[in-house]
Amino acid sequence: MALSAAAAFVVVSTASAATLPSSIGERATVDAPAVRTPAPTSTTPPIADGSALLLSDSAWLGMHFYAGVDQVQGFEHTLSLKSCRRRVATSCTNYDGYIPITLYQEVDERGPGYSTLIVATGYNDSDNQFVEDVDAIVNLARSHGYERIVWLTLRPNVTYVSPGDAGFAEVFERSNTTLRQIAADGTYPELEIADWGAYARDQPEWFADDGIHLRRLGGYAAGDYISRKMAFLDSRACPQPSFAGVEPLDPCPDPDEHGPVIDLESIYPTDMRDPDSFFTLAFVGSGSWPDAPWWEL
Repeated sequence: MALSAAAAFVVVSTASAATLPSSIGERATVDAPAVRTPAPTSTTPPIADGSALLLSDSAWLGMHFYAGVDQVQGFEHTLSLKSCRRRVATSCTNYDGYIPITLYQEVDERGPGYSTLIVATGYNDSDNQFVEDVDAIVNLARSHGYERIVWLTLRPNVTYVSPGDAGFAEVFERSNTTLRQIAADGTYPELEIADWGAYARDQPEWFADDGIHLRRLGGYAAGDYISRKMAFLDSRACPQPSFAGVEPLDPCPDPDEHGPVIDLESIYPTDMRDPDSFFTLAFVGSGSWPDAPWWEL
């Protein structure tokens, strides 16, 4: 992907609209324990709960440009969102001539220090080496002590075609199918699917015309989605309510089960910009959690 924000996660269920549970609870805290299955081959001691590295191509870069990254809440995290990033093969050349390091290279260069890897990359990749890419990334993550890998599915109903024609709608659909098969066969017990592709499938208002790069509302949707998915996996309360005026659900339900029923415009300032960002394509927010987001300061 040559410009904006992109990413995809993987999950085994389909995002179908459903009614959220009625139980409510307290907000998540930085000390909330995570529930995860350790990789059987890892000998590295467990990292502190909640430390996650999220790597994306330009699909999710819109969280920086249009909405801010402060809506990613409830867990310790580092975001690295790079236009034209690929998984393992050499990344494509960005709109300004820059070639970012691959997801594999970044995981390796950062080394130990994280317990969860969130893979939101894939729109610039072919599916020819998908199985090999998953194996390489999982084994590298294990070697650095990661205990869990959350892999996003790709949104397949798109018109986007990556540089070099490597990635396009049919490729994304096949990659999602293969990912589900890999998760189902149990080869990688630490692999969790976050089904962003299904969750966002029928939400065209979240995306630019190509179907993958986020508009302002999509930036909030993506940050809200991964925050709820991580809360579900960790058996924590949701970091935000489902709509204004109620308490966050505890435990947080799986967003892949209830679908995109969150009233984003009632809980986030979707029509505002951080007053500290001075031009349209400035990064908005600082990824402030556990401190208050910019709109609550």
